[in-house]
Amino acid sequence: MTQTRTGPGDAAQQAFPDAIGFGFAELVALLNLAPSEATTRSAAALRIENELHDDKILFAGASSLVARGFATVGAGGELSISGPVAAVTHALSTATRRMQIDLLTADSVDNVITVDAPEYAIVLQPRAYLTWFAMAQKPGISAAEGNFWIMRKHLQDNPDGGASIKRLEDPSAAQLLLKLAGNSWTIGYNTSGPEDITEISGLSDAEVLEKIRQIRQD
Repeated sequence: MTQTRTGPGDAAQQAFPDAIGFGFAELVALLNLAPSEATTRSAAALRIENELHDDKILFAGASSLVARGFATVGAGGELSISGPVAAVTHALSTATRRMQIDLLTADSVDNVITVDAPEYAIVLQPRAYLTWFAMAQKPGISAAEGNFWIMRKHLQDNPDGGASIKRLEDPSAAQLLLKLAGNSWTIGYNTSGPEDITEISGLSDAEVLEKIRQIRQD
């Protein structure tokens, strides 16, 4: 496949759909449109770093994108994308921050990856067989507030559950743990070391939001 190109600017004039589903081969093809260190880090966040340079997967993904109408092929064989698909690709290939949010219940763990880039901010949710759903981050609020909104909504729906958040670029692997008790919050910190988790209780929304900003390194 020849050099590919994207048109992220087109997305500004197009409404972002509620969510776009991508198979892992499609994501491999999209990430190969703009290879960079940020692209490699995004591939690791999406758990497809080992497939990133597999030509068979790349071509399968490109073929699928064309079949779904997400991409077109130019006269020279180059792959072109536009609109929301280009916005997702541009965000992943220029991302400066990737946050992993784990949403826990007694019998399940779901997670969300939020991606902050200079032009776009997106949320990705994994589904079966390494598929991901991408959507725009909640408009009208900051990225930190968006992270808090996801965690708070989960805990309001699952009051016995928990949530955690960490910045994937942080070498310390520090993780903020969060539980909701009535109208107040309990937090704790977990790292890759053997230290016990110290809990802090009775925090307000504003105090928790500040802790999220700190773990994000805003």
